[in-house]
Parts: sequence; structure tokens; C-alpha cells
Amino acid sequence: MTRWLTAPVMVVALLAMETPVGAQPLDASTRQALRAELDAFFDQYYAWYSVGAADEISRHAYNVPYLRGDGSALGTQDEVRQWVADAWARLDAQGYGGSDMPDRNICVLGVSAAIVSGRGVRSRKDGSVFGEYGWTYTLVKTTDGWRIVSIVGHDPALAVTCS
Repeated sequence: MTRWLTAPVMVVALLAMETPVGAQPLDASTRQALRAELDAFFDQYYAWYSVGAADEISRHAYNVPYLRGDGSALGTQDEVRQWVADAWARLDAQGYGGSDMPDRNICVLGVSAAIVSGRGVRSRKDGSVFGEYGWTYTLVKTTDGWRIVSIVGHDPALAVTCS
């Protein structure tokens, strides 16, 4: 199981290679501020995803290119928007009501790289549980804010954690 978790970690490690300033250890207050940014980012992301806001997600949440879990890439914002819209439509047809990740492990790797991993829950419109999932996100911070580089699904009982 840990072998597939290596891919997102490698992506973030490569993206985190910055100038020597970015490679310096973060002080506790900076790390905490970045965690708070990421927590707010995911609150907004799940709010958008829960209502199928593919335009907002493609403009403000996903990096382009975006690396899908199968290793293929989406190279334009329009491709990302369509992919999100299609995925949401499939969920909506099954009575989807929303998503959240109540158990988030936010690992700040540097000022512009992070991994967020944990157990996600999708609910139905009637409030019942649609399913529980394991999701691991790799992110970079761009001039426009945090962006998701990739998402890998996994067993909800597993998560990437950091000290």
C-alpha cells in the first residue's frame, strides 16, 4: 500500500525544490499560519465541490497541469473544468449531497509545498453517508494561492502524516 503513496510525495518533493530560502526550516508560527491557510482552502474546496462549482474549482483550486490519479495529466483549465463537471454529474445522478474531509493531516513541507491526507466523507442529499474514502492531495502555493497538483485515492484508514 505504501508504494502508491510514494507518487504524491515525490511530486511535492520535486515541486518543493526552491531557492535556498525556501529550503530553510519554518518557524512554528509560519508553519501554523500555512496550516490555517490550507485548512481554509480545503473548507472552500469542499464547499465548491459539494455544489458542483467546476468553474470555481478549475480557476481557484487545481493547478494546471493537474496530474490525475492514473498518472495522466490535464493540461488546460478547460480540461480540468470538464473533468470536475463530469465527475460531479456522475455523483449527482447517484443522489450526491456533498463532501468533506473531517480528518485532515496537513503537512506543510515548505512555504510553497504541502500534503493533505486523510479520511473523506461523501454524503447523500438526505444526509446519509454515500461513502468514506482516503484522499491524499499534493499542493503547491503559487502567486494565486494554494493549488492542488494531484489527488490519490486510498484506504480511508490510511493517511500520510507528518511530525
